[in-house]
This record gives sequence, structure tokens and C-alpha cells, in this order.
Amino acid sequence: MNKKTSASSGKSKGKSTGRSRIRTPRVELHPASIKYLYKGHPWITKDRFSLKFPQGSPFVTAKLEEGKFAILLNDPTHDSVLARLWRIGEGSHLGPKDFYFELRQRMQDSFEARRGITDRENYYLAFGETDFLPGLFIIRLKDRILVQFYSNFWNHFEKDILKIIKDFYPNDKVWVQKRNLKRKKEFYCASNKSIQEDEFTVNEFGVDYIIRLNQFYDIGLYTDMAAIRNRVKDDFEDKSVLNLYSYTGAYTLFALKQGAKDVTSVDLSQKYLDWLEENLELNKMEGNTSLCMPTIKALEKFKEEGRKFDLIICDPPSASSDGKKVSKAIDAYKDMIPLFDMILNKGGKAHIFLNTHSITRKKFETKVKEYIGKRKISITGALRLTGDCPSLKGFIEGDYLKGLTLLKK
Repeated sequence: MNKKTSASSGKSKGKSTGRSRIRTPRVELHPASIKYLYKGHPWITKDRFSLKFPQGSPFVTAKLEEGKFAILLNDPTHDSVLARLWRIGEGSHLGPKDFYFELRQRMQDSFEARRGITDRENYYLAFGETDFLPGLFIIRLKDRILVQFYSNFWNHFEKDILKIIKDFYPNDKVWVQKRNLKRKKEFYCASNKSIQEDEFTVNEFGVDYIIRLNQFYDIGLYTDMAAIRNRVKDDFEDKSVLNLYSYTGAYTLFALKQGAKDVTSVDLSQKYLDWLEENLELNKMEGNTSLCMPTIKALEKFKEEGRKFDLIICDPPSASSDGKKVSKAIDAYKDMIPLFDMILNKGGKAHIFLNTHSITRKKFETKVKEYIGKRKISITGALRLTGDCPSLKGFIEGDYLKGLTLLKK
């Protein structure tokens, strides 16, 4: 997907139209923050400067150099990201009316950039910082739209966002989810407050998936993985596939759709495995075996049984529990990779992922090489966010979903 370059790209001249007389509070930035803003990094993290930002204003402005100002979206209640870049330009003030028109233009540009997606009913209409809508993510789910706030700043302009969406998608039911670091569920139907939950199906590359809104923290399908699934579609035909941390089975069903010989799905949650079975029944698919157990125990079981696979999909949560202890995904690979070596057929592959913005792609690859050691496994490729989830140069945290392809020699 090609990104448009326009005056709303985050580095516009940003002159005030005169519609607003509200003066935007002036703040001082750490010199390092200014440096990173110019490099394309849109976050102002917690430091001795940002801790002094005012509590009451949705916008703040900072002078970067003579004649250059950064307009920032103020989020003083966030644990680590206290402001996000809206634009760099000559203007040092931004009022609500001016902001509304800029917001509308950016949302329209973002929506239009996805017009060509026709092979699935789930895709991002807006992908946060990459679409110059920092902390705002919007997913289309057939005839529903899910708006996700990753910044409390957007609470100030929720009505504006909903109005803009309604103008472009008048017949879609809109849900709002306020994502937070404590994973507290704040989920509601903005189109009809009397609706408490919603269950329906979406089609992704010929497979139907059950979506459940406001029943759990997550909805049953990770849309940011969709374009990656499609990229590796040629790896499944006539293969014996192991899907670890299978969740509700997106890769399981996709593998069977692409002609996999058989699939084994492993997850610690029986709730999600039951959901997976519902998805299989919905698509009238056979060929999957589900195991409800910790991943390491499943891998050890396969090793003891002499079970072999042609392809492994491993997409762990950033931190997971086996019921006794919590471990980070990057550390879990230390134990998993030696077992991959033992259960992969010669010429077999493993697509492994790390889902966190706190570890860089370079560090992930370095750690995986360390865990491989002298084993007959090599890294043959990288997988990254693409399509409706594009990346932003200079924004390392935006590259949160990192994948590597391993080959058993």
C-alpha cells in the first residue's frame, strides 16, 4: 500500500487559519526528543521535561528551532508516552476547530488508501502513527468498525471521530475499545449503547472467522497478521503443520484452506481452542488436532513420540504463563528452538514471531542466532507488518510484530 505524501503528513507548515483564538501551552522538550522528532520518531516519552507538561490541555507546542514548532497531542496520564507528534511546522498554536479539519483530512486519506483491499473483510482503516493518527487505530470488520484508542488524548475528540466515520461509512455499526496497559476491558457500541455484545463472522482470504465484540479483551482474530498470512500462503500445501499459541485458529484454518495435510494446534486456553473448533465447524474443515497444554510440554511430547512436522507457526504473546510462571516470549525461544530442531523434518520451516515494541528486530534476530548455536537451523528470511499495516521510517516501536523464517538443513 502506497502512502500519500501531503500537507497532512505530520510535517505541514501548519499555519493557523484564525478559526481558533485559544493559545496552545508552550512546553520545553529534552534535546534528545527534538533530535528524534526530526528523525521521524513521533513519541515524547517520560523524562524530566515531559513530566512538566500541563495536565489540562489536549495540545501543547514546543519550539524546535527558530520558526519551527512541534504541535503535540498531550497525554499526561499515560505510563510512558506523554505526548505524540501531530505536526511540525511554522504554526505554534492549534485549536479544536483547526484540529477537526486536519483530523478529518488525515482520516479520509487513510480510508482511501485501503480502497483496494477486496480479498478480505477485515483490515485497518487507520494504523496509528503510520497514518499520522498517533494512538488511533481503526479496523473494518465487514459492516462493523472497531475504533481503538491507545492514547487517552482521543477521549477529548471521540465524538468527532465517530462523526467522521459515520460520514464515510453511514451504514456500519461502530464500536469503541479503549486499550490500556492494565488490559482493563473498556468496550462499547457507540452506534447503539443498548447493544452489550456482538457476534458475527468475517471472511479473510476465503476463510470465515467468528468475531466476538465485548466478550473478551481481544476479538478472535488479529488483523495485523492478515497480510503476513497471505505472504506465506505457499508454504502450507501438503505439509504437516504445527500451530503453537494457536489462539482461535487463524493459522490453523488458513493452513487447511491452503491444502495442508494436517494441522496440530496447541494453546493453553480451552476457551480459545473451543472457539477454534467453532471456526472449523463453520468452514466445514477437517484435519486439525487440538492440544490444550503449555507449549514446551507439547514440544517435549512430540519429541518423545518421534513426531515430525514440515512447518511450525509460533506466535506467542509478549508474555505468557504455563499456569505456574510467567515468561517473556524472547526468553521462551531459548527452550523452544532446540525442540524445533528435533521435531522439524529436513527442509522444514518455522515462522516465528515476537510481538512487542520493547525489543528491536535486530535484538530478536541476535537472540535467535544465539539460541540456534551450532544446530542445523538457519535464518532464511524476515517477516514484518505490511499491507494495511505499513511501517513508518524512524519509528522503531511501530515495527512491533517481528517475524523470522527458520530452515532445518
